[in-house]
Amino acid sequence: MKRFALSLLACMVLGCSVAWADSAYDDVSTDHWAYNALDYLTHRGVLEGYPDGFFKGDRTLTRYEFAQAIARLLDTVGEGSPEDINIMAETLRAEFSDQLASLGGRVDALGNQVNDMNSTISDLEGSVADNTNRIGDLEGKVKDLKPGPEWKGELRYRWQFEDWADRNRFRQRIRFKLGYSKQINDCVKLAWQFQTQTGNDATSGNHTLGNQGRTADIFLHEAYVKYSPAWFGYYQDCEKPKPNCGGCGGCNECQSCAKCEELKCECKSKLDIYAGIFPSILTDEHEMVLDGDVNLQGLGFVYHFNQDFQLTSVASVFVEKNGSDYFDDDTYFFATELRHDDFLIDGLDAWVGSYGWKEENQLLADYFTGNGLVLADNSVFDFNGDGTVNGLDRFNSNFSVYKAGLQYTWDCAWDDKPFKIFGEYMLACDSDAEDNISIVNQGLASPIIYETSDDTGWVAGAQWGDKPKDCGDWFTFARYKEIGANTIVSGLGDSDTGGANRNSFEWHWAYIWAPNCTLGITYILQKMHNAYGFQIPSGQDDRQIVQVDWVFKF
Repeated sequence: MKRFALSLLACMVLGCSVAWADSAYDDVSTDHWAYNALDYLTHRGVLEGYPDGFFKGDRTLTRYEFAQAIARLLDTVGEGSPEDINIMAETLRAEFSDQLASLGGRVDALGNQVNDMNSTISDLEGSVADNTNRIGDLEGKVKDLKPGPEWKGELRYRWQFEDWADRNRFRQRIRFKLGYSKQINDCVKLAWQFQTQTGNDATSGNHTLGNQGRTADIFLHEAYVKYSPAWFGYYQDCEKPKPNCGGCGGCNECQSCAKCEELKCECKSKLDIYAGIFPSILTDEHEMVLDGDVNLQGLGFVYHFNQDFQLTSVASVFVEKNGSDYFDDDTYFFATELRHDDFLIDGLDAWVGSYGWKEENQLLADYFTGNGLVLADNSVFDFNGDGTVNGLDRFNSNFSVYKAGLQYTWDCAWDDKPFKIFGEYMLACDSDAEDNISIVNQGLASPIIYETSDDTGWVAGAQWGDKPKDCGDWFTFARYKEIGANTIVSGLGDSDTGGANRNSFEWHWAYIWAPNCTLGITYILQKMHNAYGFQIPSGQDDRQIVQVDWVFKF
């Protein structure tokens, strides 16, 4: 029966004479003896090849595959077909009834599996969509997370070479910092930091090794709360573009106060309030008034009119007597600064500020060594003759200072690094130094102080690059300072360069040679600013200092 059926099928196939233009299979040429039959059956839907486009006619045919072909062939036989064809079709159905029934069952099972698979795929798509939403929500929450508890520290190891008129020495110096901060909520941040040998004393910036076996004193350098309320609204803090070396296009496209990821904008509170012992929040990196190591004890606030325009003010307690009067026996330091970046033109930053004291006489005498008449033995002349050297024995009895500064930046000037030039001028107002100096010079054969006043100060310099943040980054700057004795209190200016009554030149270079590891080199040349008409005290003579710093942050 099988041979008969195969012969009958072959006769049916070979009996057709229809031929198509192109072969339906890559491995059956148009001149093959079975080409017409295969082409006919393929286009009638009886036969089909493999997904790779081949027919593979030499492969052995299984009964199931043959039954499938018969089933497709029988579907083409219907009413109107010749009688003998119908008889042969019924014969084929009887011959392959078992295979056809099994094939139908398999097709039904396959259909059920396909339906189950479609249902599974539908469920999977729903799960994927649900997980996608969850992942999106999680990403949004992660972006909005405030920094959690964070420990930060720094170890600075310094080699310092000093060349003075009466000494030439090498010192090793160490400074250690360890701090902790935590964002309590959207508005409140707490932070504290301990340091070794830090504070307002200009001589205690770093601890000298070999101090007779003693360990370094430890100071609570910072302990403050920062409060950023929503009282005055918010402003957009955006990463500024660098026209000459790419970057984002600015934040003008951000129409609402929200995080703008593409333009790297962030919405921040306009008002920041500091309370406790907090770091300097004034913005001028090269300013003459406050040393970077000086902490402020009291209150401070920063109000941002916008990203480029801000007002800063601090009130710091330096001496608290706890006497009978609330304020008259305490010493306070007040500072206010108004700064505008990109002032008038892009790249030009401008700032003005004022600094004042209340009851500065309560400060220790060390704060006025640069403002008093220092004798050859390094003692300070007793101006008022009361037998005690204190804040009253100085040229100027009123420390009230105004200052103004400018900085211009060329973005990506060389090596894709910005180049900056800066300058600042400082003037002591309501100074009575000239009157006090006249009193000292009265009755002397020749005046011992030939400069009648020292009420001004200024700094000028240039910087190439920004402070390095990533491995391989570097920057350098050079600046020159002349700071009059009546413009700042000793210890508030940079303890290494630019102290009161000093002229100084400084060059600095820093390079991050490994992650969180910085190498810095500094050269300092200092000279006395106010030359008296007699011998310069040994403590005020010219000096050169070379510092090599290794800084490790963690």
